[in-house]
Amino acid sequence: MVRAIGECLLDIVFSDENPVWSCPGGSLLNSAVSLGRSEIPVALISEAGEDKTGRLILNFLRSNKVDVSGFKLHPGNSTLALAFLDAGGDASYQFYQGLPDEPPDISVPDFRENDIFMMGSFYSVKPRNRSNILRLAEAARMGKATIFYDPNFRKPHMNELPEIMPYIRENIRISDLVRGSDEDFRLIAGAENGDQAYAFVRDCGCERLIYTKNSAGLTLYTPLYSKAVKVPAVEVVSTIGAGDSFNAGLVSVIHKFGKIEDSTVFWDEAIRKAIIFASEVCGSRYNFIDWPASS
Repeated sequence: MVRAIGECLLDIVFSDENPVWSCPGGSLLNSAVSLGRSEIPVALISEAGEDKTGRLILNFLRSNKVDVSGFKLHPGNSTLALAFLDAGGDASYQFYQGLPDEPPDISVPDFRENDIFMMGSFYSVKPRNRSNILRLAEAARMGKATIFYDPNFRKPHMNELPEIMPYIRENIRISDLVRGSDEDFRLIAGAENGDQAYAFVRDCGCERLIYTKNSAGLTLYTPLYSKAVKVPAVEVVSTIGAGDSFNAGLVSVIHKFGKIEDSTVFWDEAIRKAIIFASEVCGSRYNFIDWPASS
């Protein structure tokens, strides 16, 4: 079972200053939906407002085979994200937050050795959420589950970096694998390349990093070796959700193997699957992969 925790929201996407489509979003929601559509057992621990938008998101998750037993509806409105696409399909965001001051009261599930715990984005370092994040991470560690972290840090939060940096470092320390972009590590650590990013990650206490650079490819770093990988050229419609589905591709292979194996067989398959997932999302309007053709 894959268990993820993160924010849920409704993305409203603009191109040339006009709204062109909308769909449920949030980094871990995007990953969970791609996993659900891949027939990977997945649960999303999250929250939304007790409004039409929140119920739309909840029904959408159920219809995409995502376990929502840990999903909470709170009084008030759900979060909205306005995403403004540039000519290259990259998005800048404006958020309308609907979260209450207090975090949801969640039940910590029993993790097992072949389970995977996913966390990431600003939700995982927001002070209101830290108790829930740490309770889940500790349960995952005690159950010998694999812990996966994507910082997914963005420029609008730079003024909060001094406060949340200890939480970022702690998330990295307790993780078995970190996947982050060049933008993430440039903002968080001032890293100008993958080697500098990996030095930061190792200093925090994690030995595995996948450092992605959009169309410029990626580099895998492990205790045993590093490897640069090129990515195929794709016609980009939108990059929203591409990194999240890249993560889902990685996690689907970890789930298949039952754990991370530092072997070329494991990493070649994991990275290949991740690139396939991300490329598909880049070429579509949606934040997650499509259903398999047989579905």
